Amino acid sequence: MQHSTSTKTFTHASARAITAISPSSRPTATRNTSRLVTAVALALLGLQSPTFAADATVEEIIVVGQGVGSLRLDVANGVAGRLGLNALETPASVDLITKAEIATKGDYSALEAITRSAGLASTANNGNGGLQVSSRGFNGHNTTINTYDGTRLYITAGTVTFPADTWTLDRVEVLRGAGSVINGIGALATTINYVPKAPVFGESEFETLVAGGSFGMKRVAAGGGAQINDQLAYRLDGAFTDKDGYVDRADEQRKVFAGSLLYMPTNNFSMKFSIDHANIDAAPYWGTPLINGAANTSMRKNNYNFSDGSVEYKDTWSRVHTEWQLSPSLVFRNDTFMISAKREWQNLEEYYQASNTTLDRLSYLGIVHDQDQVGTRSDFLLTSNLGSMANRFSIGAEINSIKMDYLNNFNTGGFDVADTVPLFGFNPGTRPASAFTQLDYSTETRQHGFFFDDVLELTDQLSLVLGGRYDKFDYDRVNQAQVTGRARSAFDAGFSKLTWRSGAVYQVTDDFSLYAQTSTAADPVTSPISINLSNADFKLSEGRQYEVGLKQQLMNGRAEYTLAWFDIEKENLVTRIPGTTTNAQIGQQSSDGLEVTFRVNPLQNLSIDLNAAFIDSQYDTYYAGGASLSGNTPNSIPDTTFNLWVNWAPVSPLQLGAGMRYVDERYADDANSRTLPEYQVFDASASWTVSPQMSVILRARNFTDEKDYVLSEYVDNQYVFGDPRSYELSLSYAF
Repeated sequence: MQHSTSTKTFTHASARAITAISPSSRPTATRNTSRLVTAVALALLGLQSPTFAADATVEEIIVVGQGVGSLRLDVANGVAGRLGLNALETPASVDLITKAEIATKGDYSALEAITRSAGLASTANNGNGGLQVSSRGFNGHNTTINTYDGTRLYITAGTVTFPADTWTLDRVEVLRGAGSVINGIGALATTINYVPKAPVFGESEFETLVAGGSFGMKRVAAGGGAQINDQLAYRLDGAFTDKDGYVDRADEQRKVFAGSLLYMPTNNFSMKFSIDHANIDAAPYWGTPLINGAANTSMRKNNYNFSDGSVEYKDTWSRVHTEWQLSPSLVFRNDTFMISAKREWQNLEEYYQASNTTLDRLSYLGIVHDQDQVGTRSDFLLTSNLGSMANRFSIGAEINSIKMDYLNNFNTGGFDVADTVPLFGFNPGTRPASAFTQLDYSTETRQHGFFFDDVLELTDQLSLVLGGRYDKFDYDRVNQAQVTGRARSAFDAGFSKLTWRSGAVYQVTDDFSLYAQTSTAADPVTSPISINLSNADFKLSEGRQYEVGLKQQLMNGRAEYTLAWFDIEKENLVTRIPGTTTNAQIGQQSSDGLEVTFRVNPLQNLSIDLNAAFIDSQYDTYYAGGASLSGNTPNSIPDTTFNLWVNWAPVSPLQLGAGMRYVDERYADDANSRTLPEYQVFDASASWTVSPQMSVILRARNFTDEKDYVLSEYVDNQYVFGDPRSYELSLSYAF
């Protein structure tokens, strides 16, 4: 909470909002591609020495129109803890993606936005909800978790479907490395927190966007907020996107809405009521099969799914956030939330080459998730002194209750549907009505956790950051009787774990920090709310991480960089005992690597943003199919990723932007027998500022029409491609 004589402003992050505990008011602490990227990054890092970094307070620099070249190391974030630390004060690699940056690049989906951050590469398909990424040598939703406004959805069957659109977002916060201490089990590799736009007291603001483009794309979005009176303010945002898609019968429609009401009767107390809803009809596209081992370009528009295949997601998140400053040094915070996630798939999903001219189509999967989560999280934040040392300490608890019904067509004949069709000119057919979905099992999960965070300023330059969390899960599952005559059965399971982190930050100057940390994390061997009997007795996989790095703002506040080295080891992977048919937790996986981010505004009209990650990941101990895979690289993990974006305003009304994404070759399987090709995708934009309120933007995505743009492999030899070259024209207006 910040206030002046004319206005008062409320900014919510999970670890700051009250003036008495904000950072400003607390005591201030005085293969060839890889080589090329490294050389560029290190050359840029050497532009200035620490002695030129004089000003630690860097404001966002608006270049022109929609473009920005903003620095963010000194901006507080909530993804790395509950203490209100900024990146320079945090012993971990933290990134921030601003709403202006998202708008500049035209990243309408969350996946597009986050995969511009260092080391995050898409492994998305409809089966995992379209938001899955790899990070720091690990892949999947168990090791990279998503939170929305600090709230976590415990996922079913490895699927995340929210957030659906970036229009409602104020920013995206990324914590690379172990994060179980913050949000519970999982998060060995990365935590991504999506922060929605929030009400403010002060001037009203409204914004609109109308866009159209290739493949029948149409988009309309609007939003804004205002102060109702001295105690109430609101914010409403909505977006509608519709497109035909470049693949036959792969149309997609997304509708999102977000609303918040902020009640602040006094400067010491506030409540924010929020509801977000997303309704997605995703493209029912499951990839293109390879023919004779190659991706035939003439087949890429063919959709081998049923003509009435569908992928539907509906998510509703309702929340109440309360902050109460009980005294100048003590703040109470609470988040209470209800989440409803409904998902349905009705698709013929797998296609294999039968001959040079035909395909076998298999696996009609009808699956329904109906999930409800209710939870509350509270903590106290105490600002005090231990002797002469400033200290901030947070302690709290969290409770969640999750109920889930899982329906499918596995026992009604649909799963066995199979036919053979020609590669071209085929009749896709429709879903068989007899293969209906029915309730397979129901689960109820109860989670409770206790956590603490602490930062102790040992000296004006040296801080110690500590944290710990204990989580306990109790799980009940009821298997329903099916038409095949399976008897109704039930079982329960449970697990618990204590995770911790310890780190130190040495601030050489106010804007140059060195840090080191060690931390632990725990990953479930499967989604924790859909455990089956075969894995009910497995314990959590355990991980530990070491990380060291440096961060600096330099060039008198016009540049910043982060350099981080990490080493992660994960034990208790489920793998087959050699010479038996028994699975056991004897596997181990490890990774180490280097990440670099660099942002610079060398001129008022020029900004450059680049990042790169170099990762070495392997199975230390792992078996499959009777063979040892020890020493192999896990599937879907690129050794190198690189992102670049440049904004330039040659004349005042015009801004030009261009960027690229590079993802190295990845193995498509753990046996390392198949590979997915590397890709380089180039995007560009031109923005004309018609007036201070209006801009017209022309964008070209994948303008070189990269043919090897493969996001993931859905099943063996079936590629999910990214979009080919496309164009878009949009008009934005703010008032």
